[in-house]
Amino acid sequence: MNRQDLLQPAGRSTPSLSTSAVSEVAVILVNWCGADDTIACLAAIAQLHGPAPYVIVVENGSPDQSPARLRAAPGIDALIESQQNLGFGAGCNLGIAQARAAGCKYVWLLNNDTTPMPDALAALLDGIGADPRIGAIGSLIFRDVACTELLCWGGGKVSFLTGQPRQRRTPGEINFLTGTSMLLRLDALAAIGDFDPRFFLYWEDTDLCFRLREAGWRLAIAEASHIRHAVSASTRKLGPDLTRYFNNSALMFFARHAPLPIVPILANFFYRSAGQAKAGNFREVLRLLLVLLGIDKAEPPAKKTG
Repeated sequence: MNRQDLLQPAGRSTPSLSTSAVSEVAVILVNWCGADDTIACLAAIAQLHGPAPYVIVVENGSPDQSPARLRAAPGIDALIESQQNLGFGAGCNLGIAQARAAGCKYVWLLNNDTTPMPDALAALLDGIGADPRIGAIGSLIFRDVACTELLCWGGGKVSFLTGQPRQRRTPGEINFLTGTSMLLRLDALAAIGDFDPRFFLYWEDTDLCFRLREAGWRLAIAEASHIRHAVSASTRKLGPDLTRYFNNSALMFFARHAPLPIVPILANFFYRSAGQAKAGNFREVLRLLLVLLGIDKAEPPAKKTG
């Protein structure tokens, strides 16, 4: 079976010229209008220590020149092209399906605007391999390439009282991992299902981690796995839709996981409304209210016309 035979029907896929054997781990990058970031990330992946991962890029319906540029980019073993922006989770699901078909054991979800340090993947594999109960393991996320300015200690906690997710910056208890860098055991995903595609953007990684924990899987942090993150280079392009996506996803998350959903739902609304009102953004306060009432719903971008 060659790489072309492994490609999935959910999106048009193009194999690269790579002839290396498929690794036990696939790295998945989801691209939306960020070819520069993705190509730079691919260059960093090529410098990883240890066996090379199977590299899957999901081109998520970008209306710019990203598809053409990625078709010509080196270092891609499978390029999956969606004709519509499916969101992060559903885009990852296309890559996860490809990884399964390729016979991989793990999938490494990596934001396309990151720079993994050379030992990042090896440390994740060492960590997840040490305990078969670990379903997912995360990395330390840094602001700078020197990895001295810590942004996130791999994950954090969601409070069902305040309705807020808080990323940790020191070691401690977590109940979710950040999707910026997360290595998942495909056996665990087979048991709980992949990303819920209703979470177009935000909370999809948290929902997945909660489902893993509810099914008895552990979360872990590989402290020797270091990632530099450019911090939401893609999401900045969405403008005011960020309010819709974040808060619509929050409503779904709390409805599914909170013991008393109304508490974190209202707390999240008042917390974010107060912040917007303090900044004088009263249009965003209105938007938050309409989202809360189910009137203003986040809709995926339209399909490409060209």
